[in-house]
Amino acid sequence: MCRAAELEVVRRTFNDHTSHSLRQSGTMKRLISIDVLRAIAILTMIQVHFVENLSPREASSAALYDLSQFLGTLSAPLFTFLLGLSLWLWLRKQTSSGRSELELSKVVIRRGLFLFGAGLAFAVLIWLPGEVFDWDILTLLGASTLILFLLRKWSPRWLVGLAILVLLFSPPLRTASGYVSHWRGNEYIYAFTIRDVLLGFLLQGYFPLLPWMFFALVGFATGKYYWRVESGDGLPGRGLPIIGFGLMGLAWLGISLSKTVPRAARGYISGLTFYPGSTTYLVGGLGVIFLGLWVLYRVLDSGKASLGGATLAFFTLYSRYSLTTYIVHHAAHIWPLLILAAVEGKRQPWWYYGDAVSTPMALILALLFIAVFYRVLVVLDRRKKYGFAGALRWLSEG
Repeated sequence: MCRAAELEVVRRTFNDHTSHSLRQSGTMKRLISIDVLRAIAILTMIQVHFVENLSPREASSAALYDLSQFLGTLSAPLFTFLLGLSLWLWLRKQTSSGRSELELSKVVIRRGLFLFGAGLAFAVLIWLPGEVFDWDILTLLGASTLILFLLRKWSPRWLVGLAILVLLFSPPLRTASGYVSHWRGNEYIYAFTIRDVLLGFLLQGYFPLLPWMFFALVGFATGKYYWRVESGDGLPGRGLPIIGFGLMGLAWLGISLSKTVPRAARGYISGLTFYPGSTTYLVGGLGVIFLGLWVLYRVLDSGKASLGGATLAFFTLYSRYSLTTYIVHHAAHIWPLLILAAVEGKRQPWWYYGDAVSTPMALILALLFIAVFYRVLVVLDRRKKYGFAGALRWLSEG
């Protein structure tokens, strides 16, 4: 029965992608490249979270641990960039099908608020009530959705200009707000005051609006520039990979000069850091995303190569249910840590955090989760109203 459901996913996925040849060029098609990128984002995020949250960086597996960290560095930038790009593609499709501004406003506002609220609920249910204002990526995605909708009439040039301002102002604002005093290693610490909550959301949390809004703005601008209703579909010329290589070059230059520049310039020229998201990391990450998007579009969406049916279904399902997977994979490896600590009567709930298994075992558990949960998604896809995405559609579109 599960095999039949998987075959149905393959058939429907192929129909989504191949039926474009029967349509006019100005209409919308589902882009395989975006599905693959979003699936890569969630799959690399799964492995880095299992490794980071379950295992220590032991001498015997330090290289494996570091490789896992490296592979996970682009997960959050990809998610945030694709939020902007996908939102524009969705708005383009809805506008071309005749939906009014009022209808679109209702749907997008509900969607953004739902994502934001889900992010707060996620923090409580997964990381316990004391972490409610950690400002996880879900709250970032929700806030970004609302802001991008307000800016939907802006030209790509103005959107990119705003993204550059985000890059320029984030480091000094972070310093002025006392960012360092709220961090102990990779742990964010705050007081339950209006000031700390707002500063955490804007500048200091795990995924604050500044600078992480940078990726959403550029993703939205990329969609507006390269996918216009009047010009049909397609990434023209070699502009995107040239920009991508240029941004990667700037990041490499920043890393090379990071130890020699004055302290005042280190907010812009530094090594690659995730907490906080350094300018070098943001610029380099965007370069890799641009290059990856262009290559996958040219290879997969332009018909130069194709994925096998089972492979295509795998990437499509993990893309379609990426938000569901994000929530479930946290519960799958965080809740057992909390339960084990409670059963064994440990002094605090995070007794086993980062020290439950070895790094190789954490990776094995991550791969096992990916394999087992894919079978769950095959069954889940038979009834699209289920899952996080189904709840999002039901609440936003009614």
